[in-house]
Amino acid sequence: MDSPKIEYPCTWSFKIIGSDTAQIMDTIVVMLEAFEYQFSESRHSRTGKYTSFNLSVHVKSEEERLAIFNGLKHIPSVKVIL
Repeated sequence: MDSPKIEYPCTWSFKIIGSDTAQIMDTIVVMLEAFEYQFSESRHSRTGKYTSFNLSVHVKSEEERLAIFNGLKHIPSVKVIL
């Protein structure tokens, strides 16, 4: 099965789930300072241990999209990226 064709530039959305809201927010502000993006908290887990975030970033290429994904993976408190 072929991968879907993504036409760039485009706005790409990520769902991020993590445990340290402040660390995630601070890191994303620094990491994405050169990009147009929207970032917001979405929900908190029942116990309050995890928070989900919505991130939409305007990317110009697959390389930029993958670089952002890899940067998100290296934030210690990020548990899941969709």
